[in-house]
Amino acid sequence: MGRILVTFFLCCSAVGLSASPRLRVRFGGQSSRVAAQTPSTPGHEHPSVSLDGSRIAFVSGGDIYVIHADGTGEAQLTRTPEAEASPAWTRGGKITYSVFADNASRLFIADADGRNARVLATVPGRAPVLSPDETRVIYWTGSWTSTRLLVATLDGSAVRQVTDGSSIAWNAQWSPDGRQIAYTGRDAGGVLHVFVMNADGSAPRQLTHIPRAEGEAQVPAWSPDGHQIAFQVTPAKGKPGHIWIADAETGVARKVAVHTQPFVDEVPAWFPDGKRLAFQSNRTGRMEIWVINANGAGARQMTR
Repeated sequence: MGRILVTFFLCCSAVGLSASPRLRVRFGGQSSRVAAQTPSTPGHEHPSVSLDGSRIAFVSGGDIYVIHADGTGEAQLTRTPEAEASPAWTRGGKITYSVFADNASRLFIADADGRNARVLATVPGRAPVLSPDETRVIYWTGSWTSTRLLVATLDGSAVRQVTDGSSIAWNAQWSPDGRQIAYTGRDAGGVLHVFVMNADGSAPRQLTHIPRAEGEAQVPAWSPDGHQIAFQVTPAKGKPGHIWIADAETGVARKVAVHTQPFVDEVPAWFPDGKRLAFQSNRTGRMEIWVINANGAGARQMTR
């Protein structure tokens, strides 16, 4: 199996066990460790594009950074000994990230320059993601092999389990209208694919049907209009890894920036115009943030 890149920090089999001191965790199948095309030094990872398209937040060395969309003005927002989950942007231009400690995650919200950070929600699980209307969070609990996704209001009430915990459910992402959730799951054969369900957990369906020879699909990202989902396909060691884009209804998918070199493009994030993607890639020998057109043209390196 190829590399599985988790978009939050952790490394143990269940909530409540000790975790890694850094954000960057790579597991194969989420339960067995696999060698991969991993950069030799910490790089820049987990991009997230602001909803006005002007800035890209990312993670480096366990802290949150922001850079202008033209690659200038890099600034470090957080300085903390605690590892943090990957950043996300609100419609009001603020930035969110979470910190896991003492068996709970605190979801922070801060200004785009990192100031005025405050705890928005605390949940008894990991990787909370704020809903588009900023009234709910989705997070996960359980073991690597039996993950449960739960939705709760910001005060921790009205908790609803939306997956049954019989398998895995990682990388949960709200649709732009908040009505659906995309996540990484397993098919009947144990292969990773992107799944979509209603926000109440009803009508789950497998979206992707990527040929096994290509790798395994994971880390979904909704397009701004909700009509497409970008995701990464994690290959076997030494094989090229690509970003793919699928129709959110039919699952018909295509590769972005097809290449044969053994580097990986992964963790896509849409620009608000729906015409470009930020992503991370080890094309240069370590993970850096790149931007590319959705048609696969015009790749540009943002961080160095």
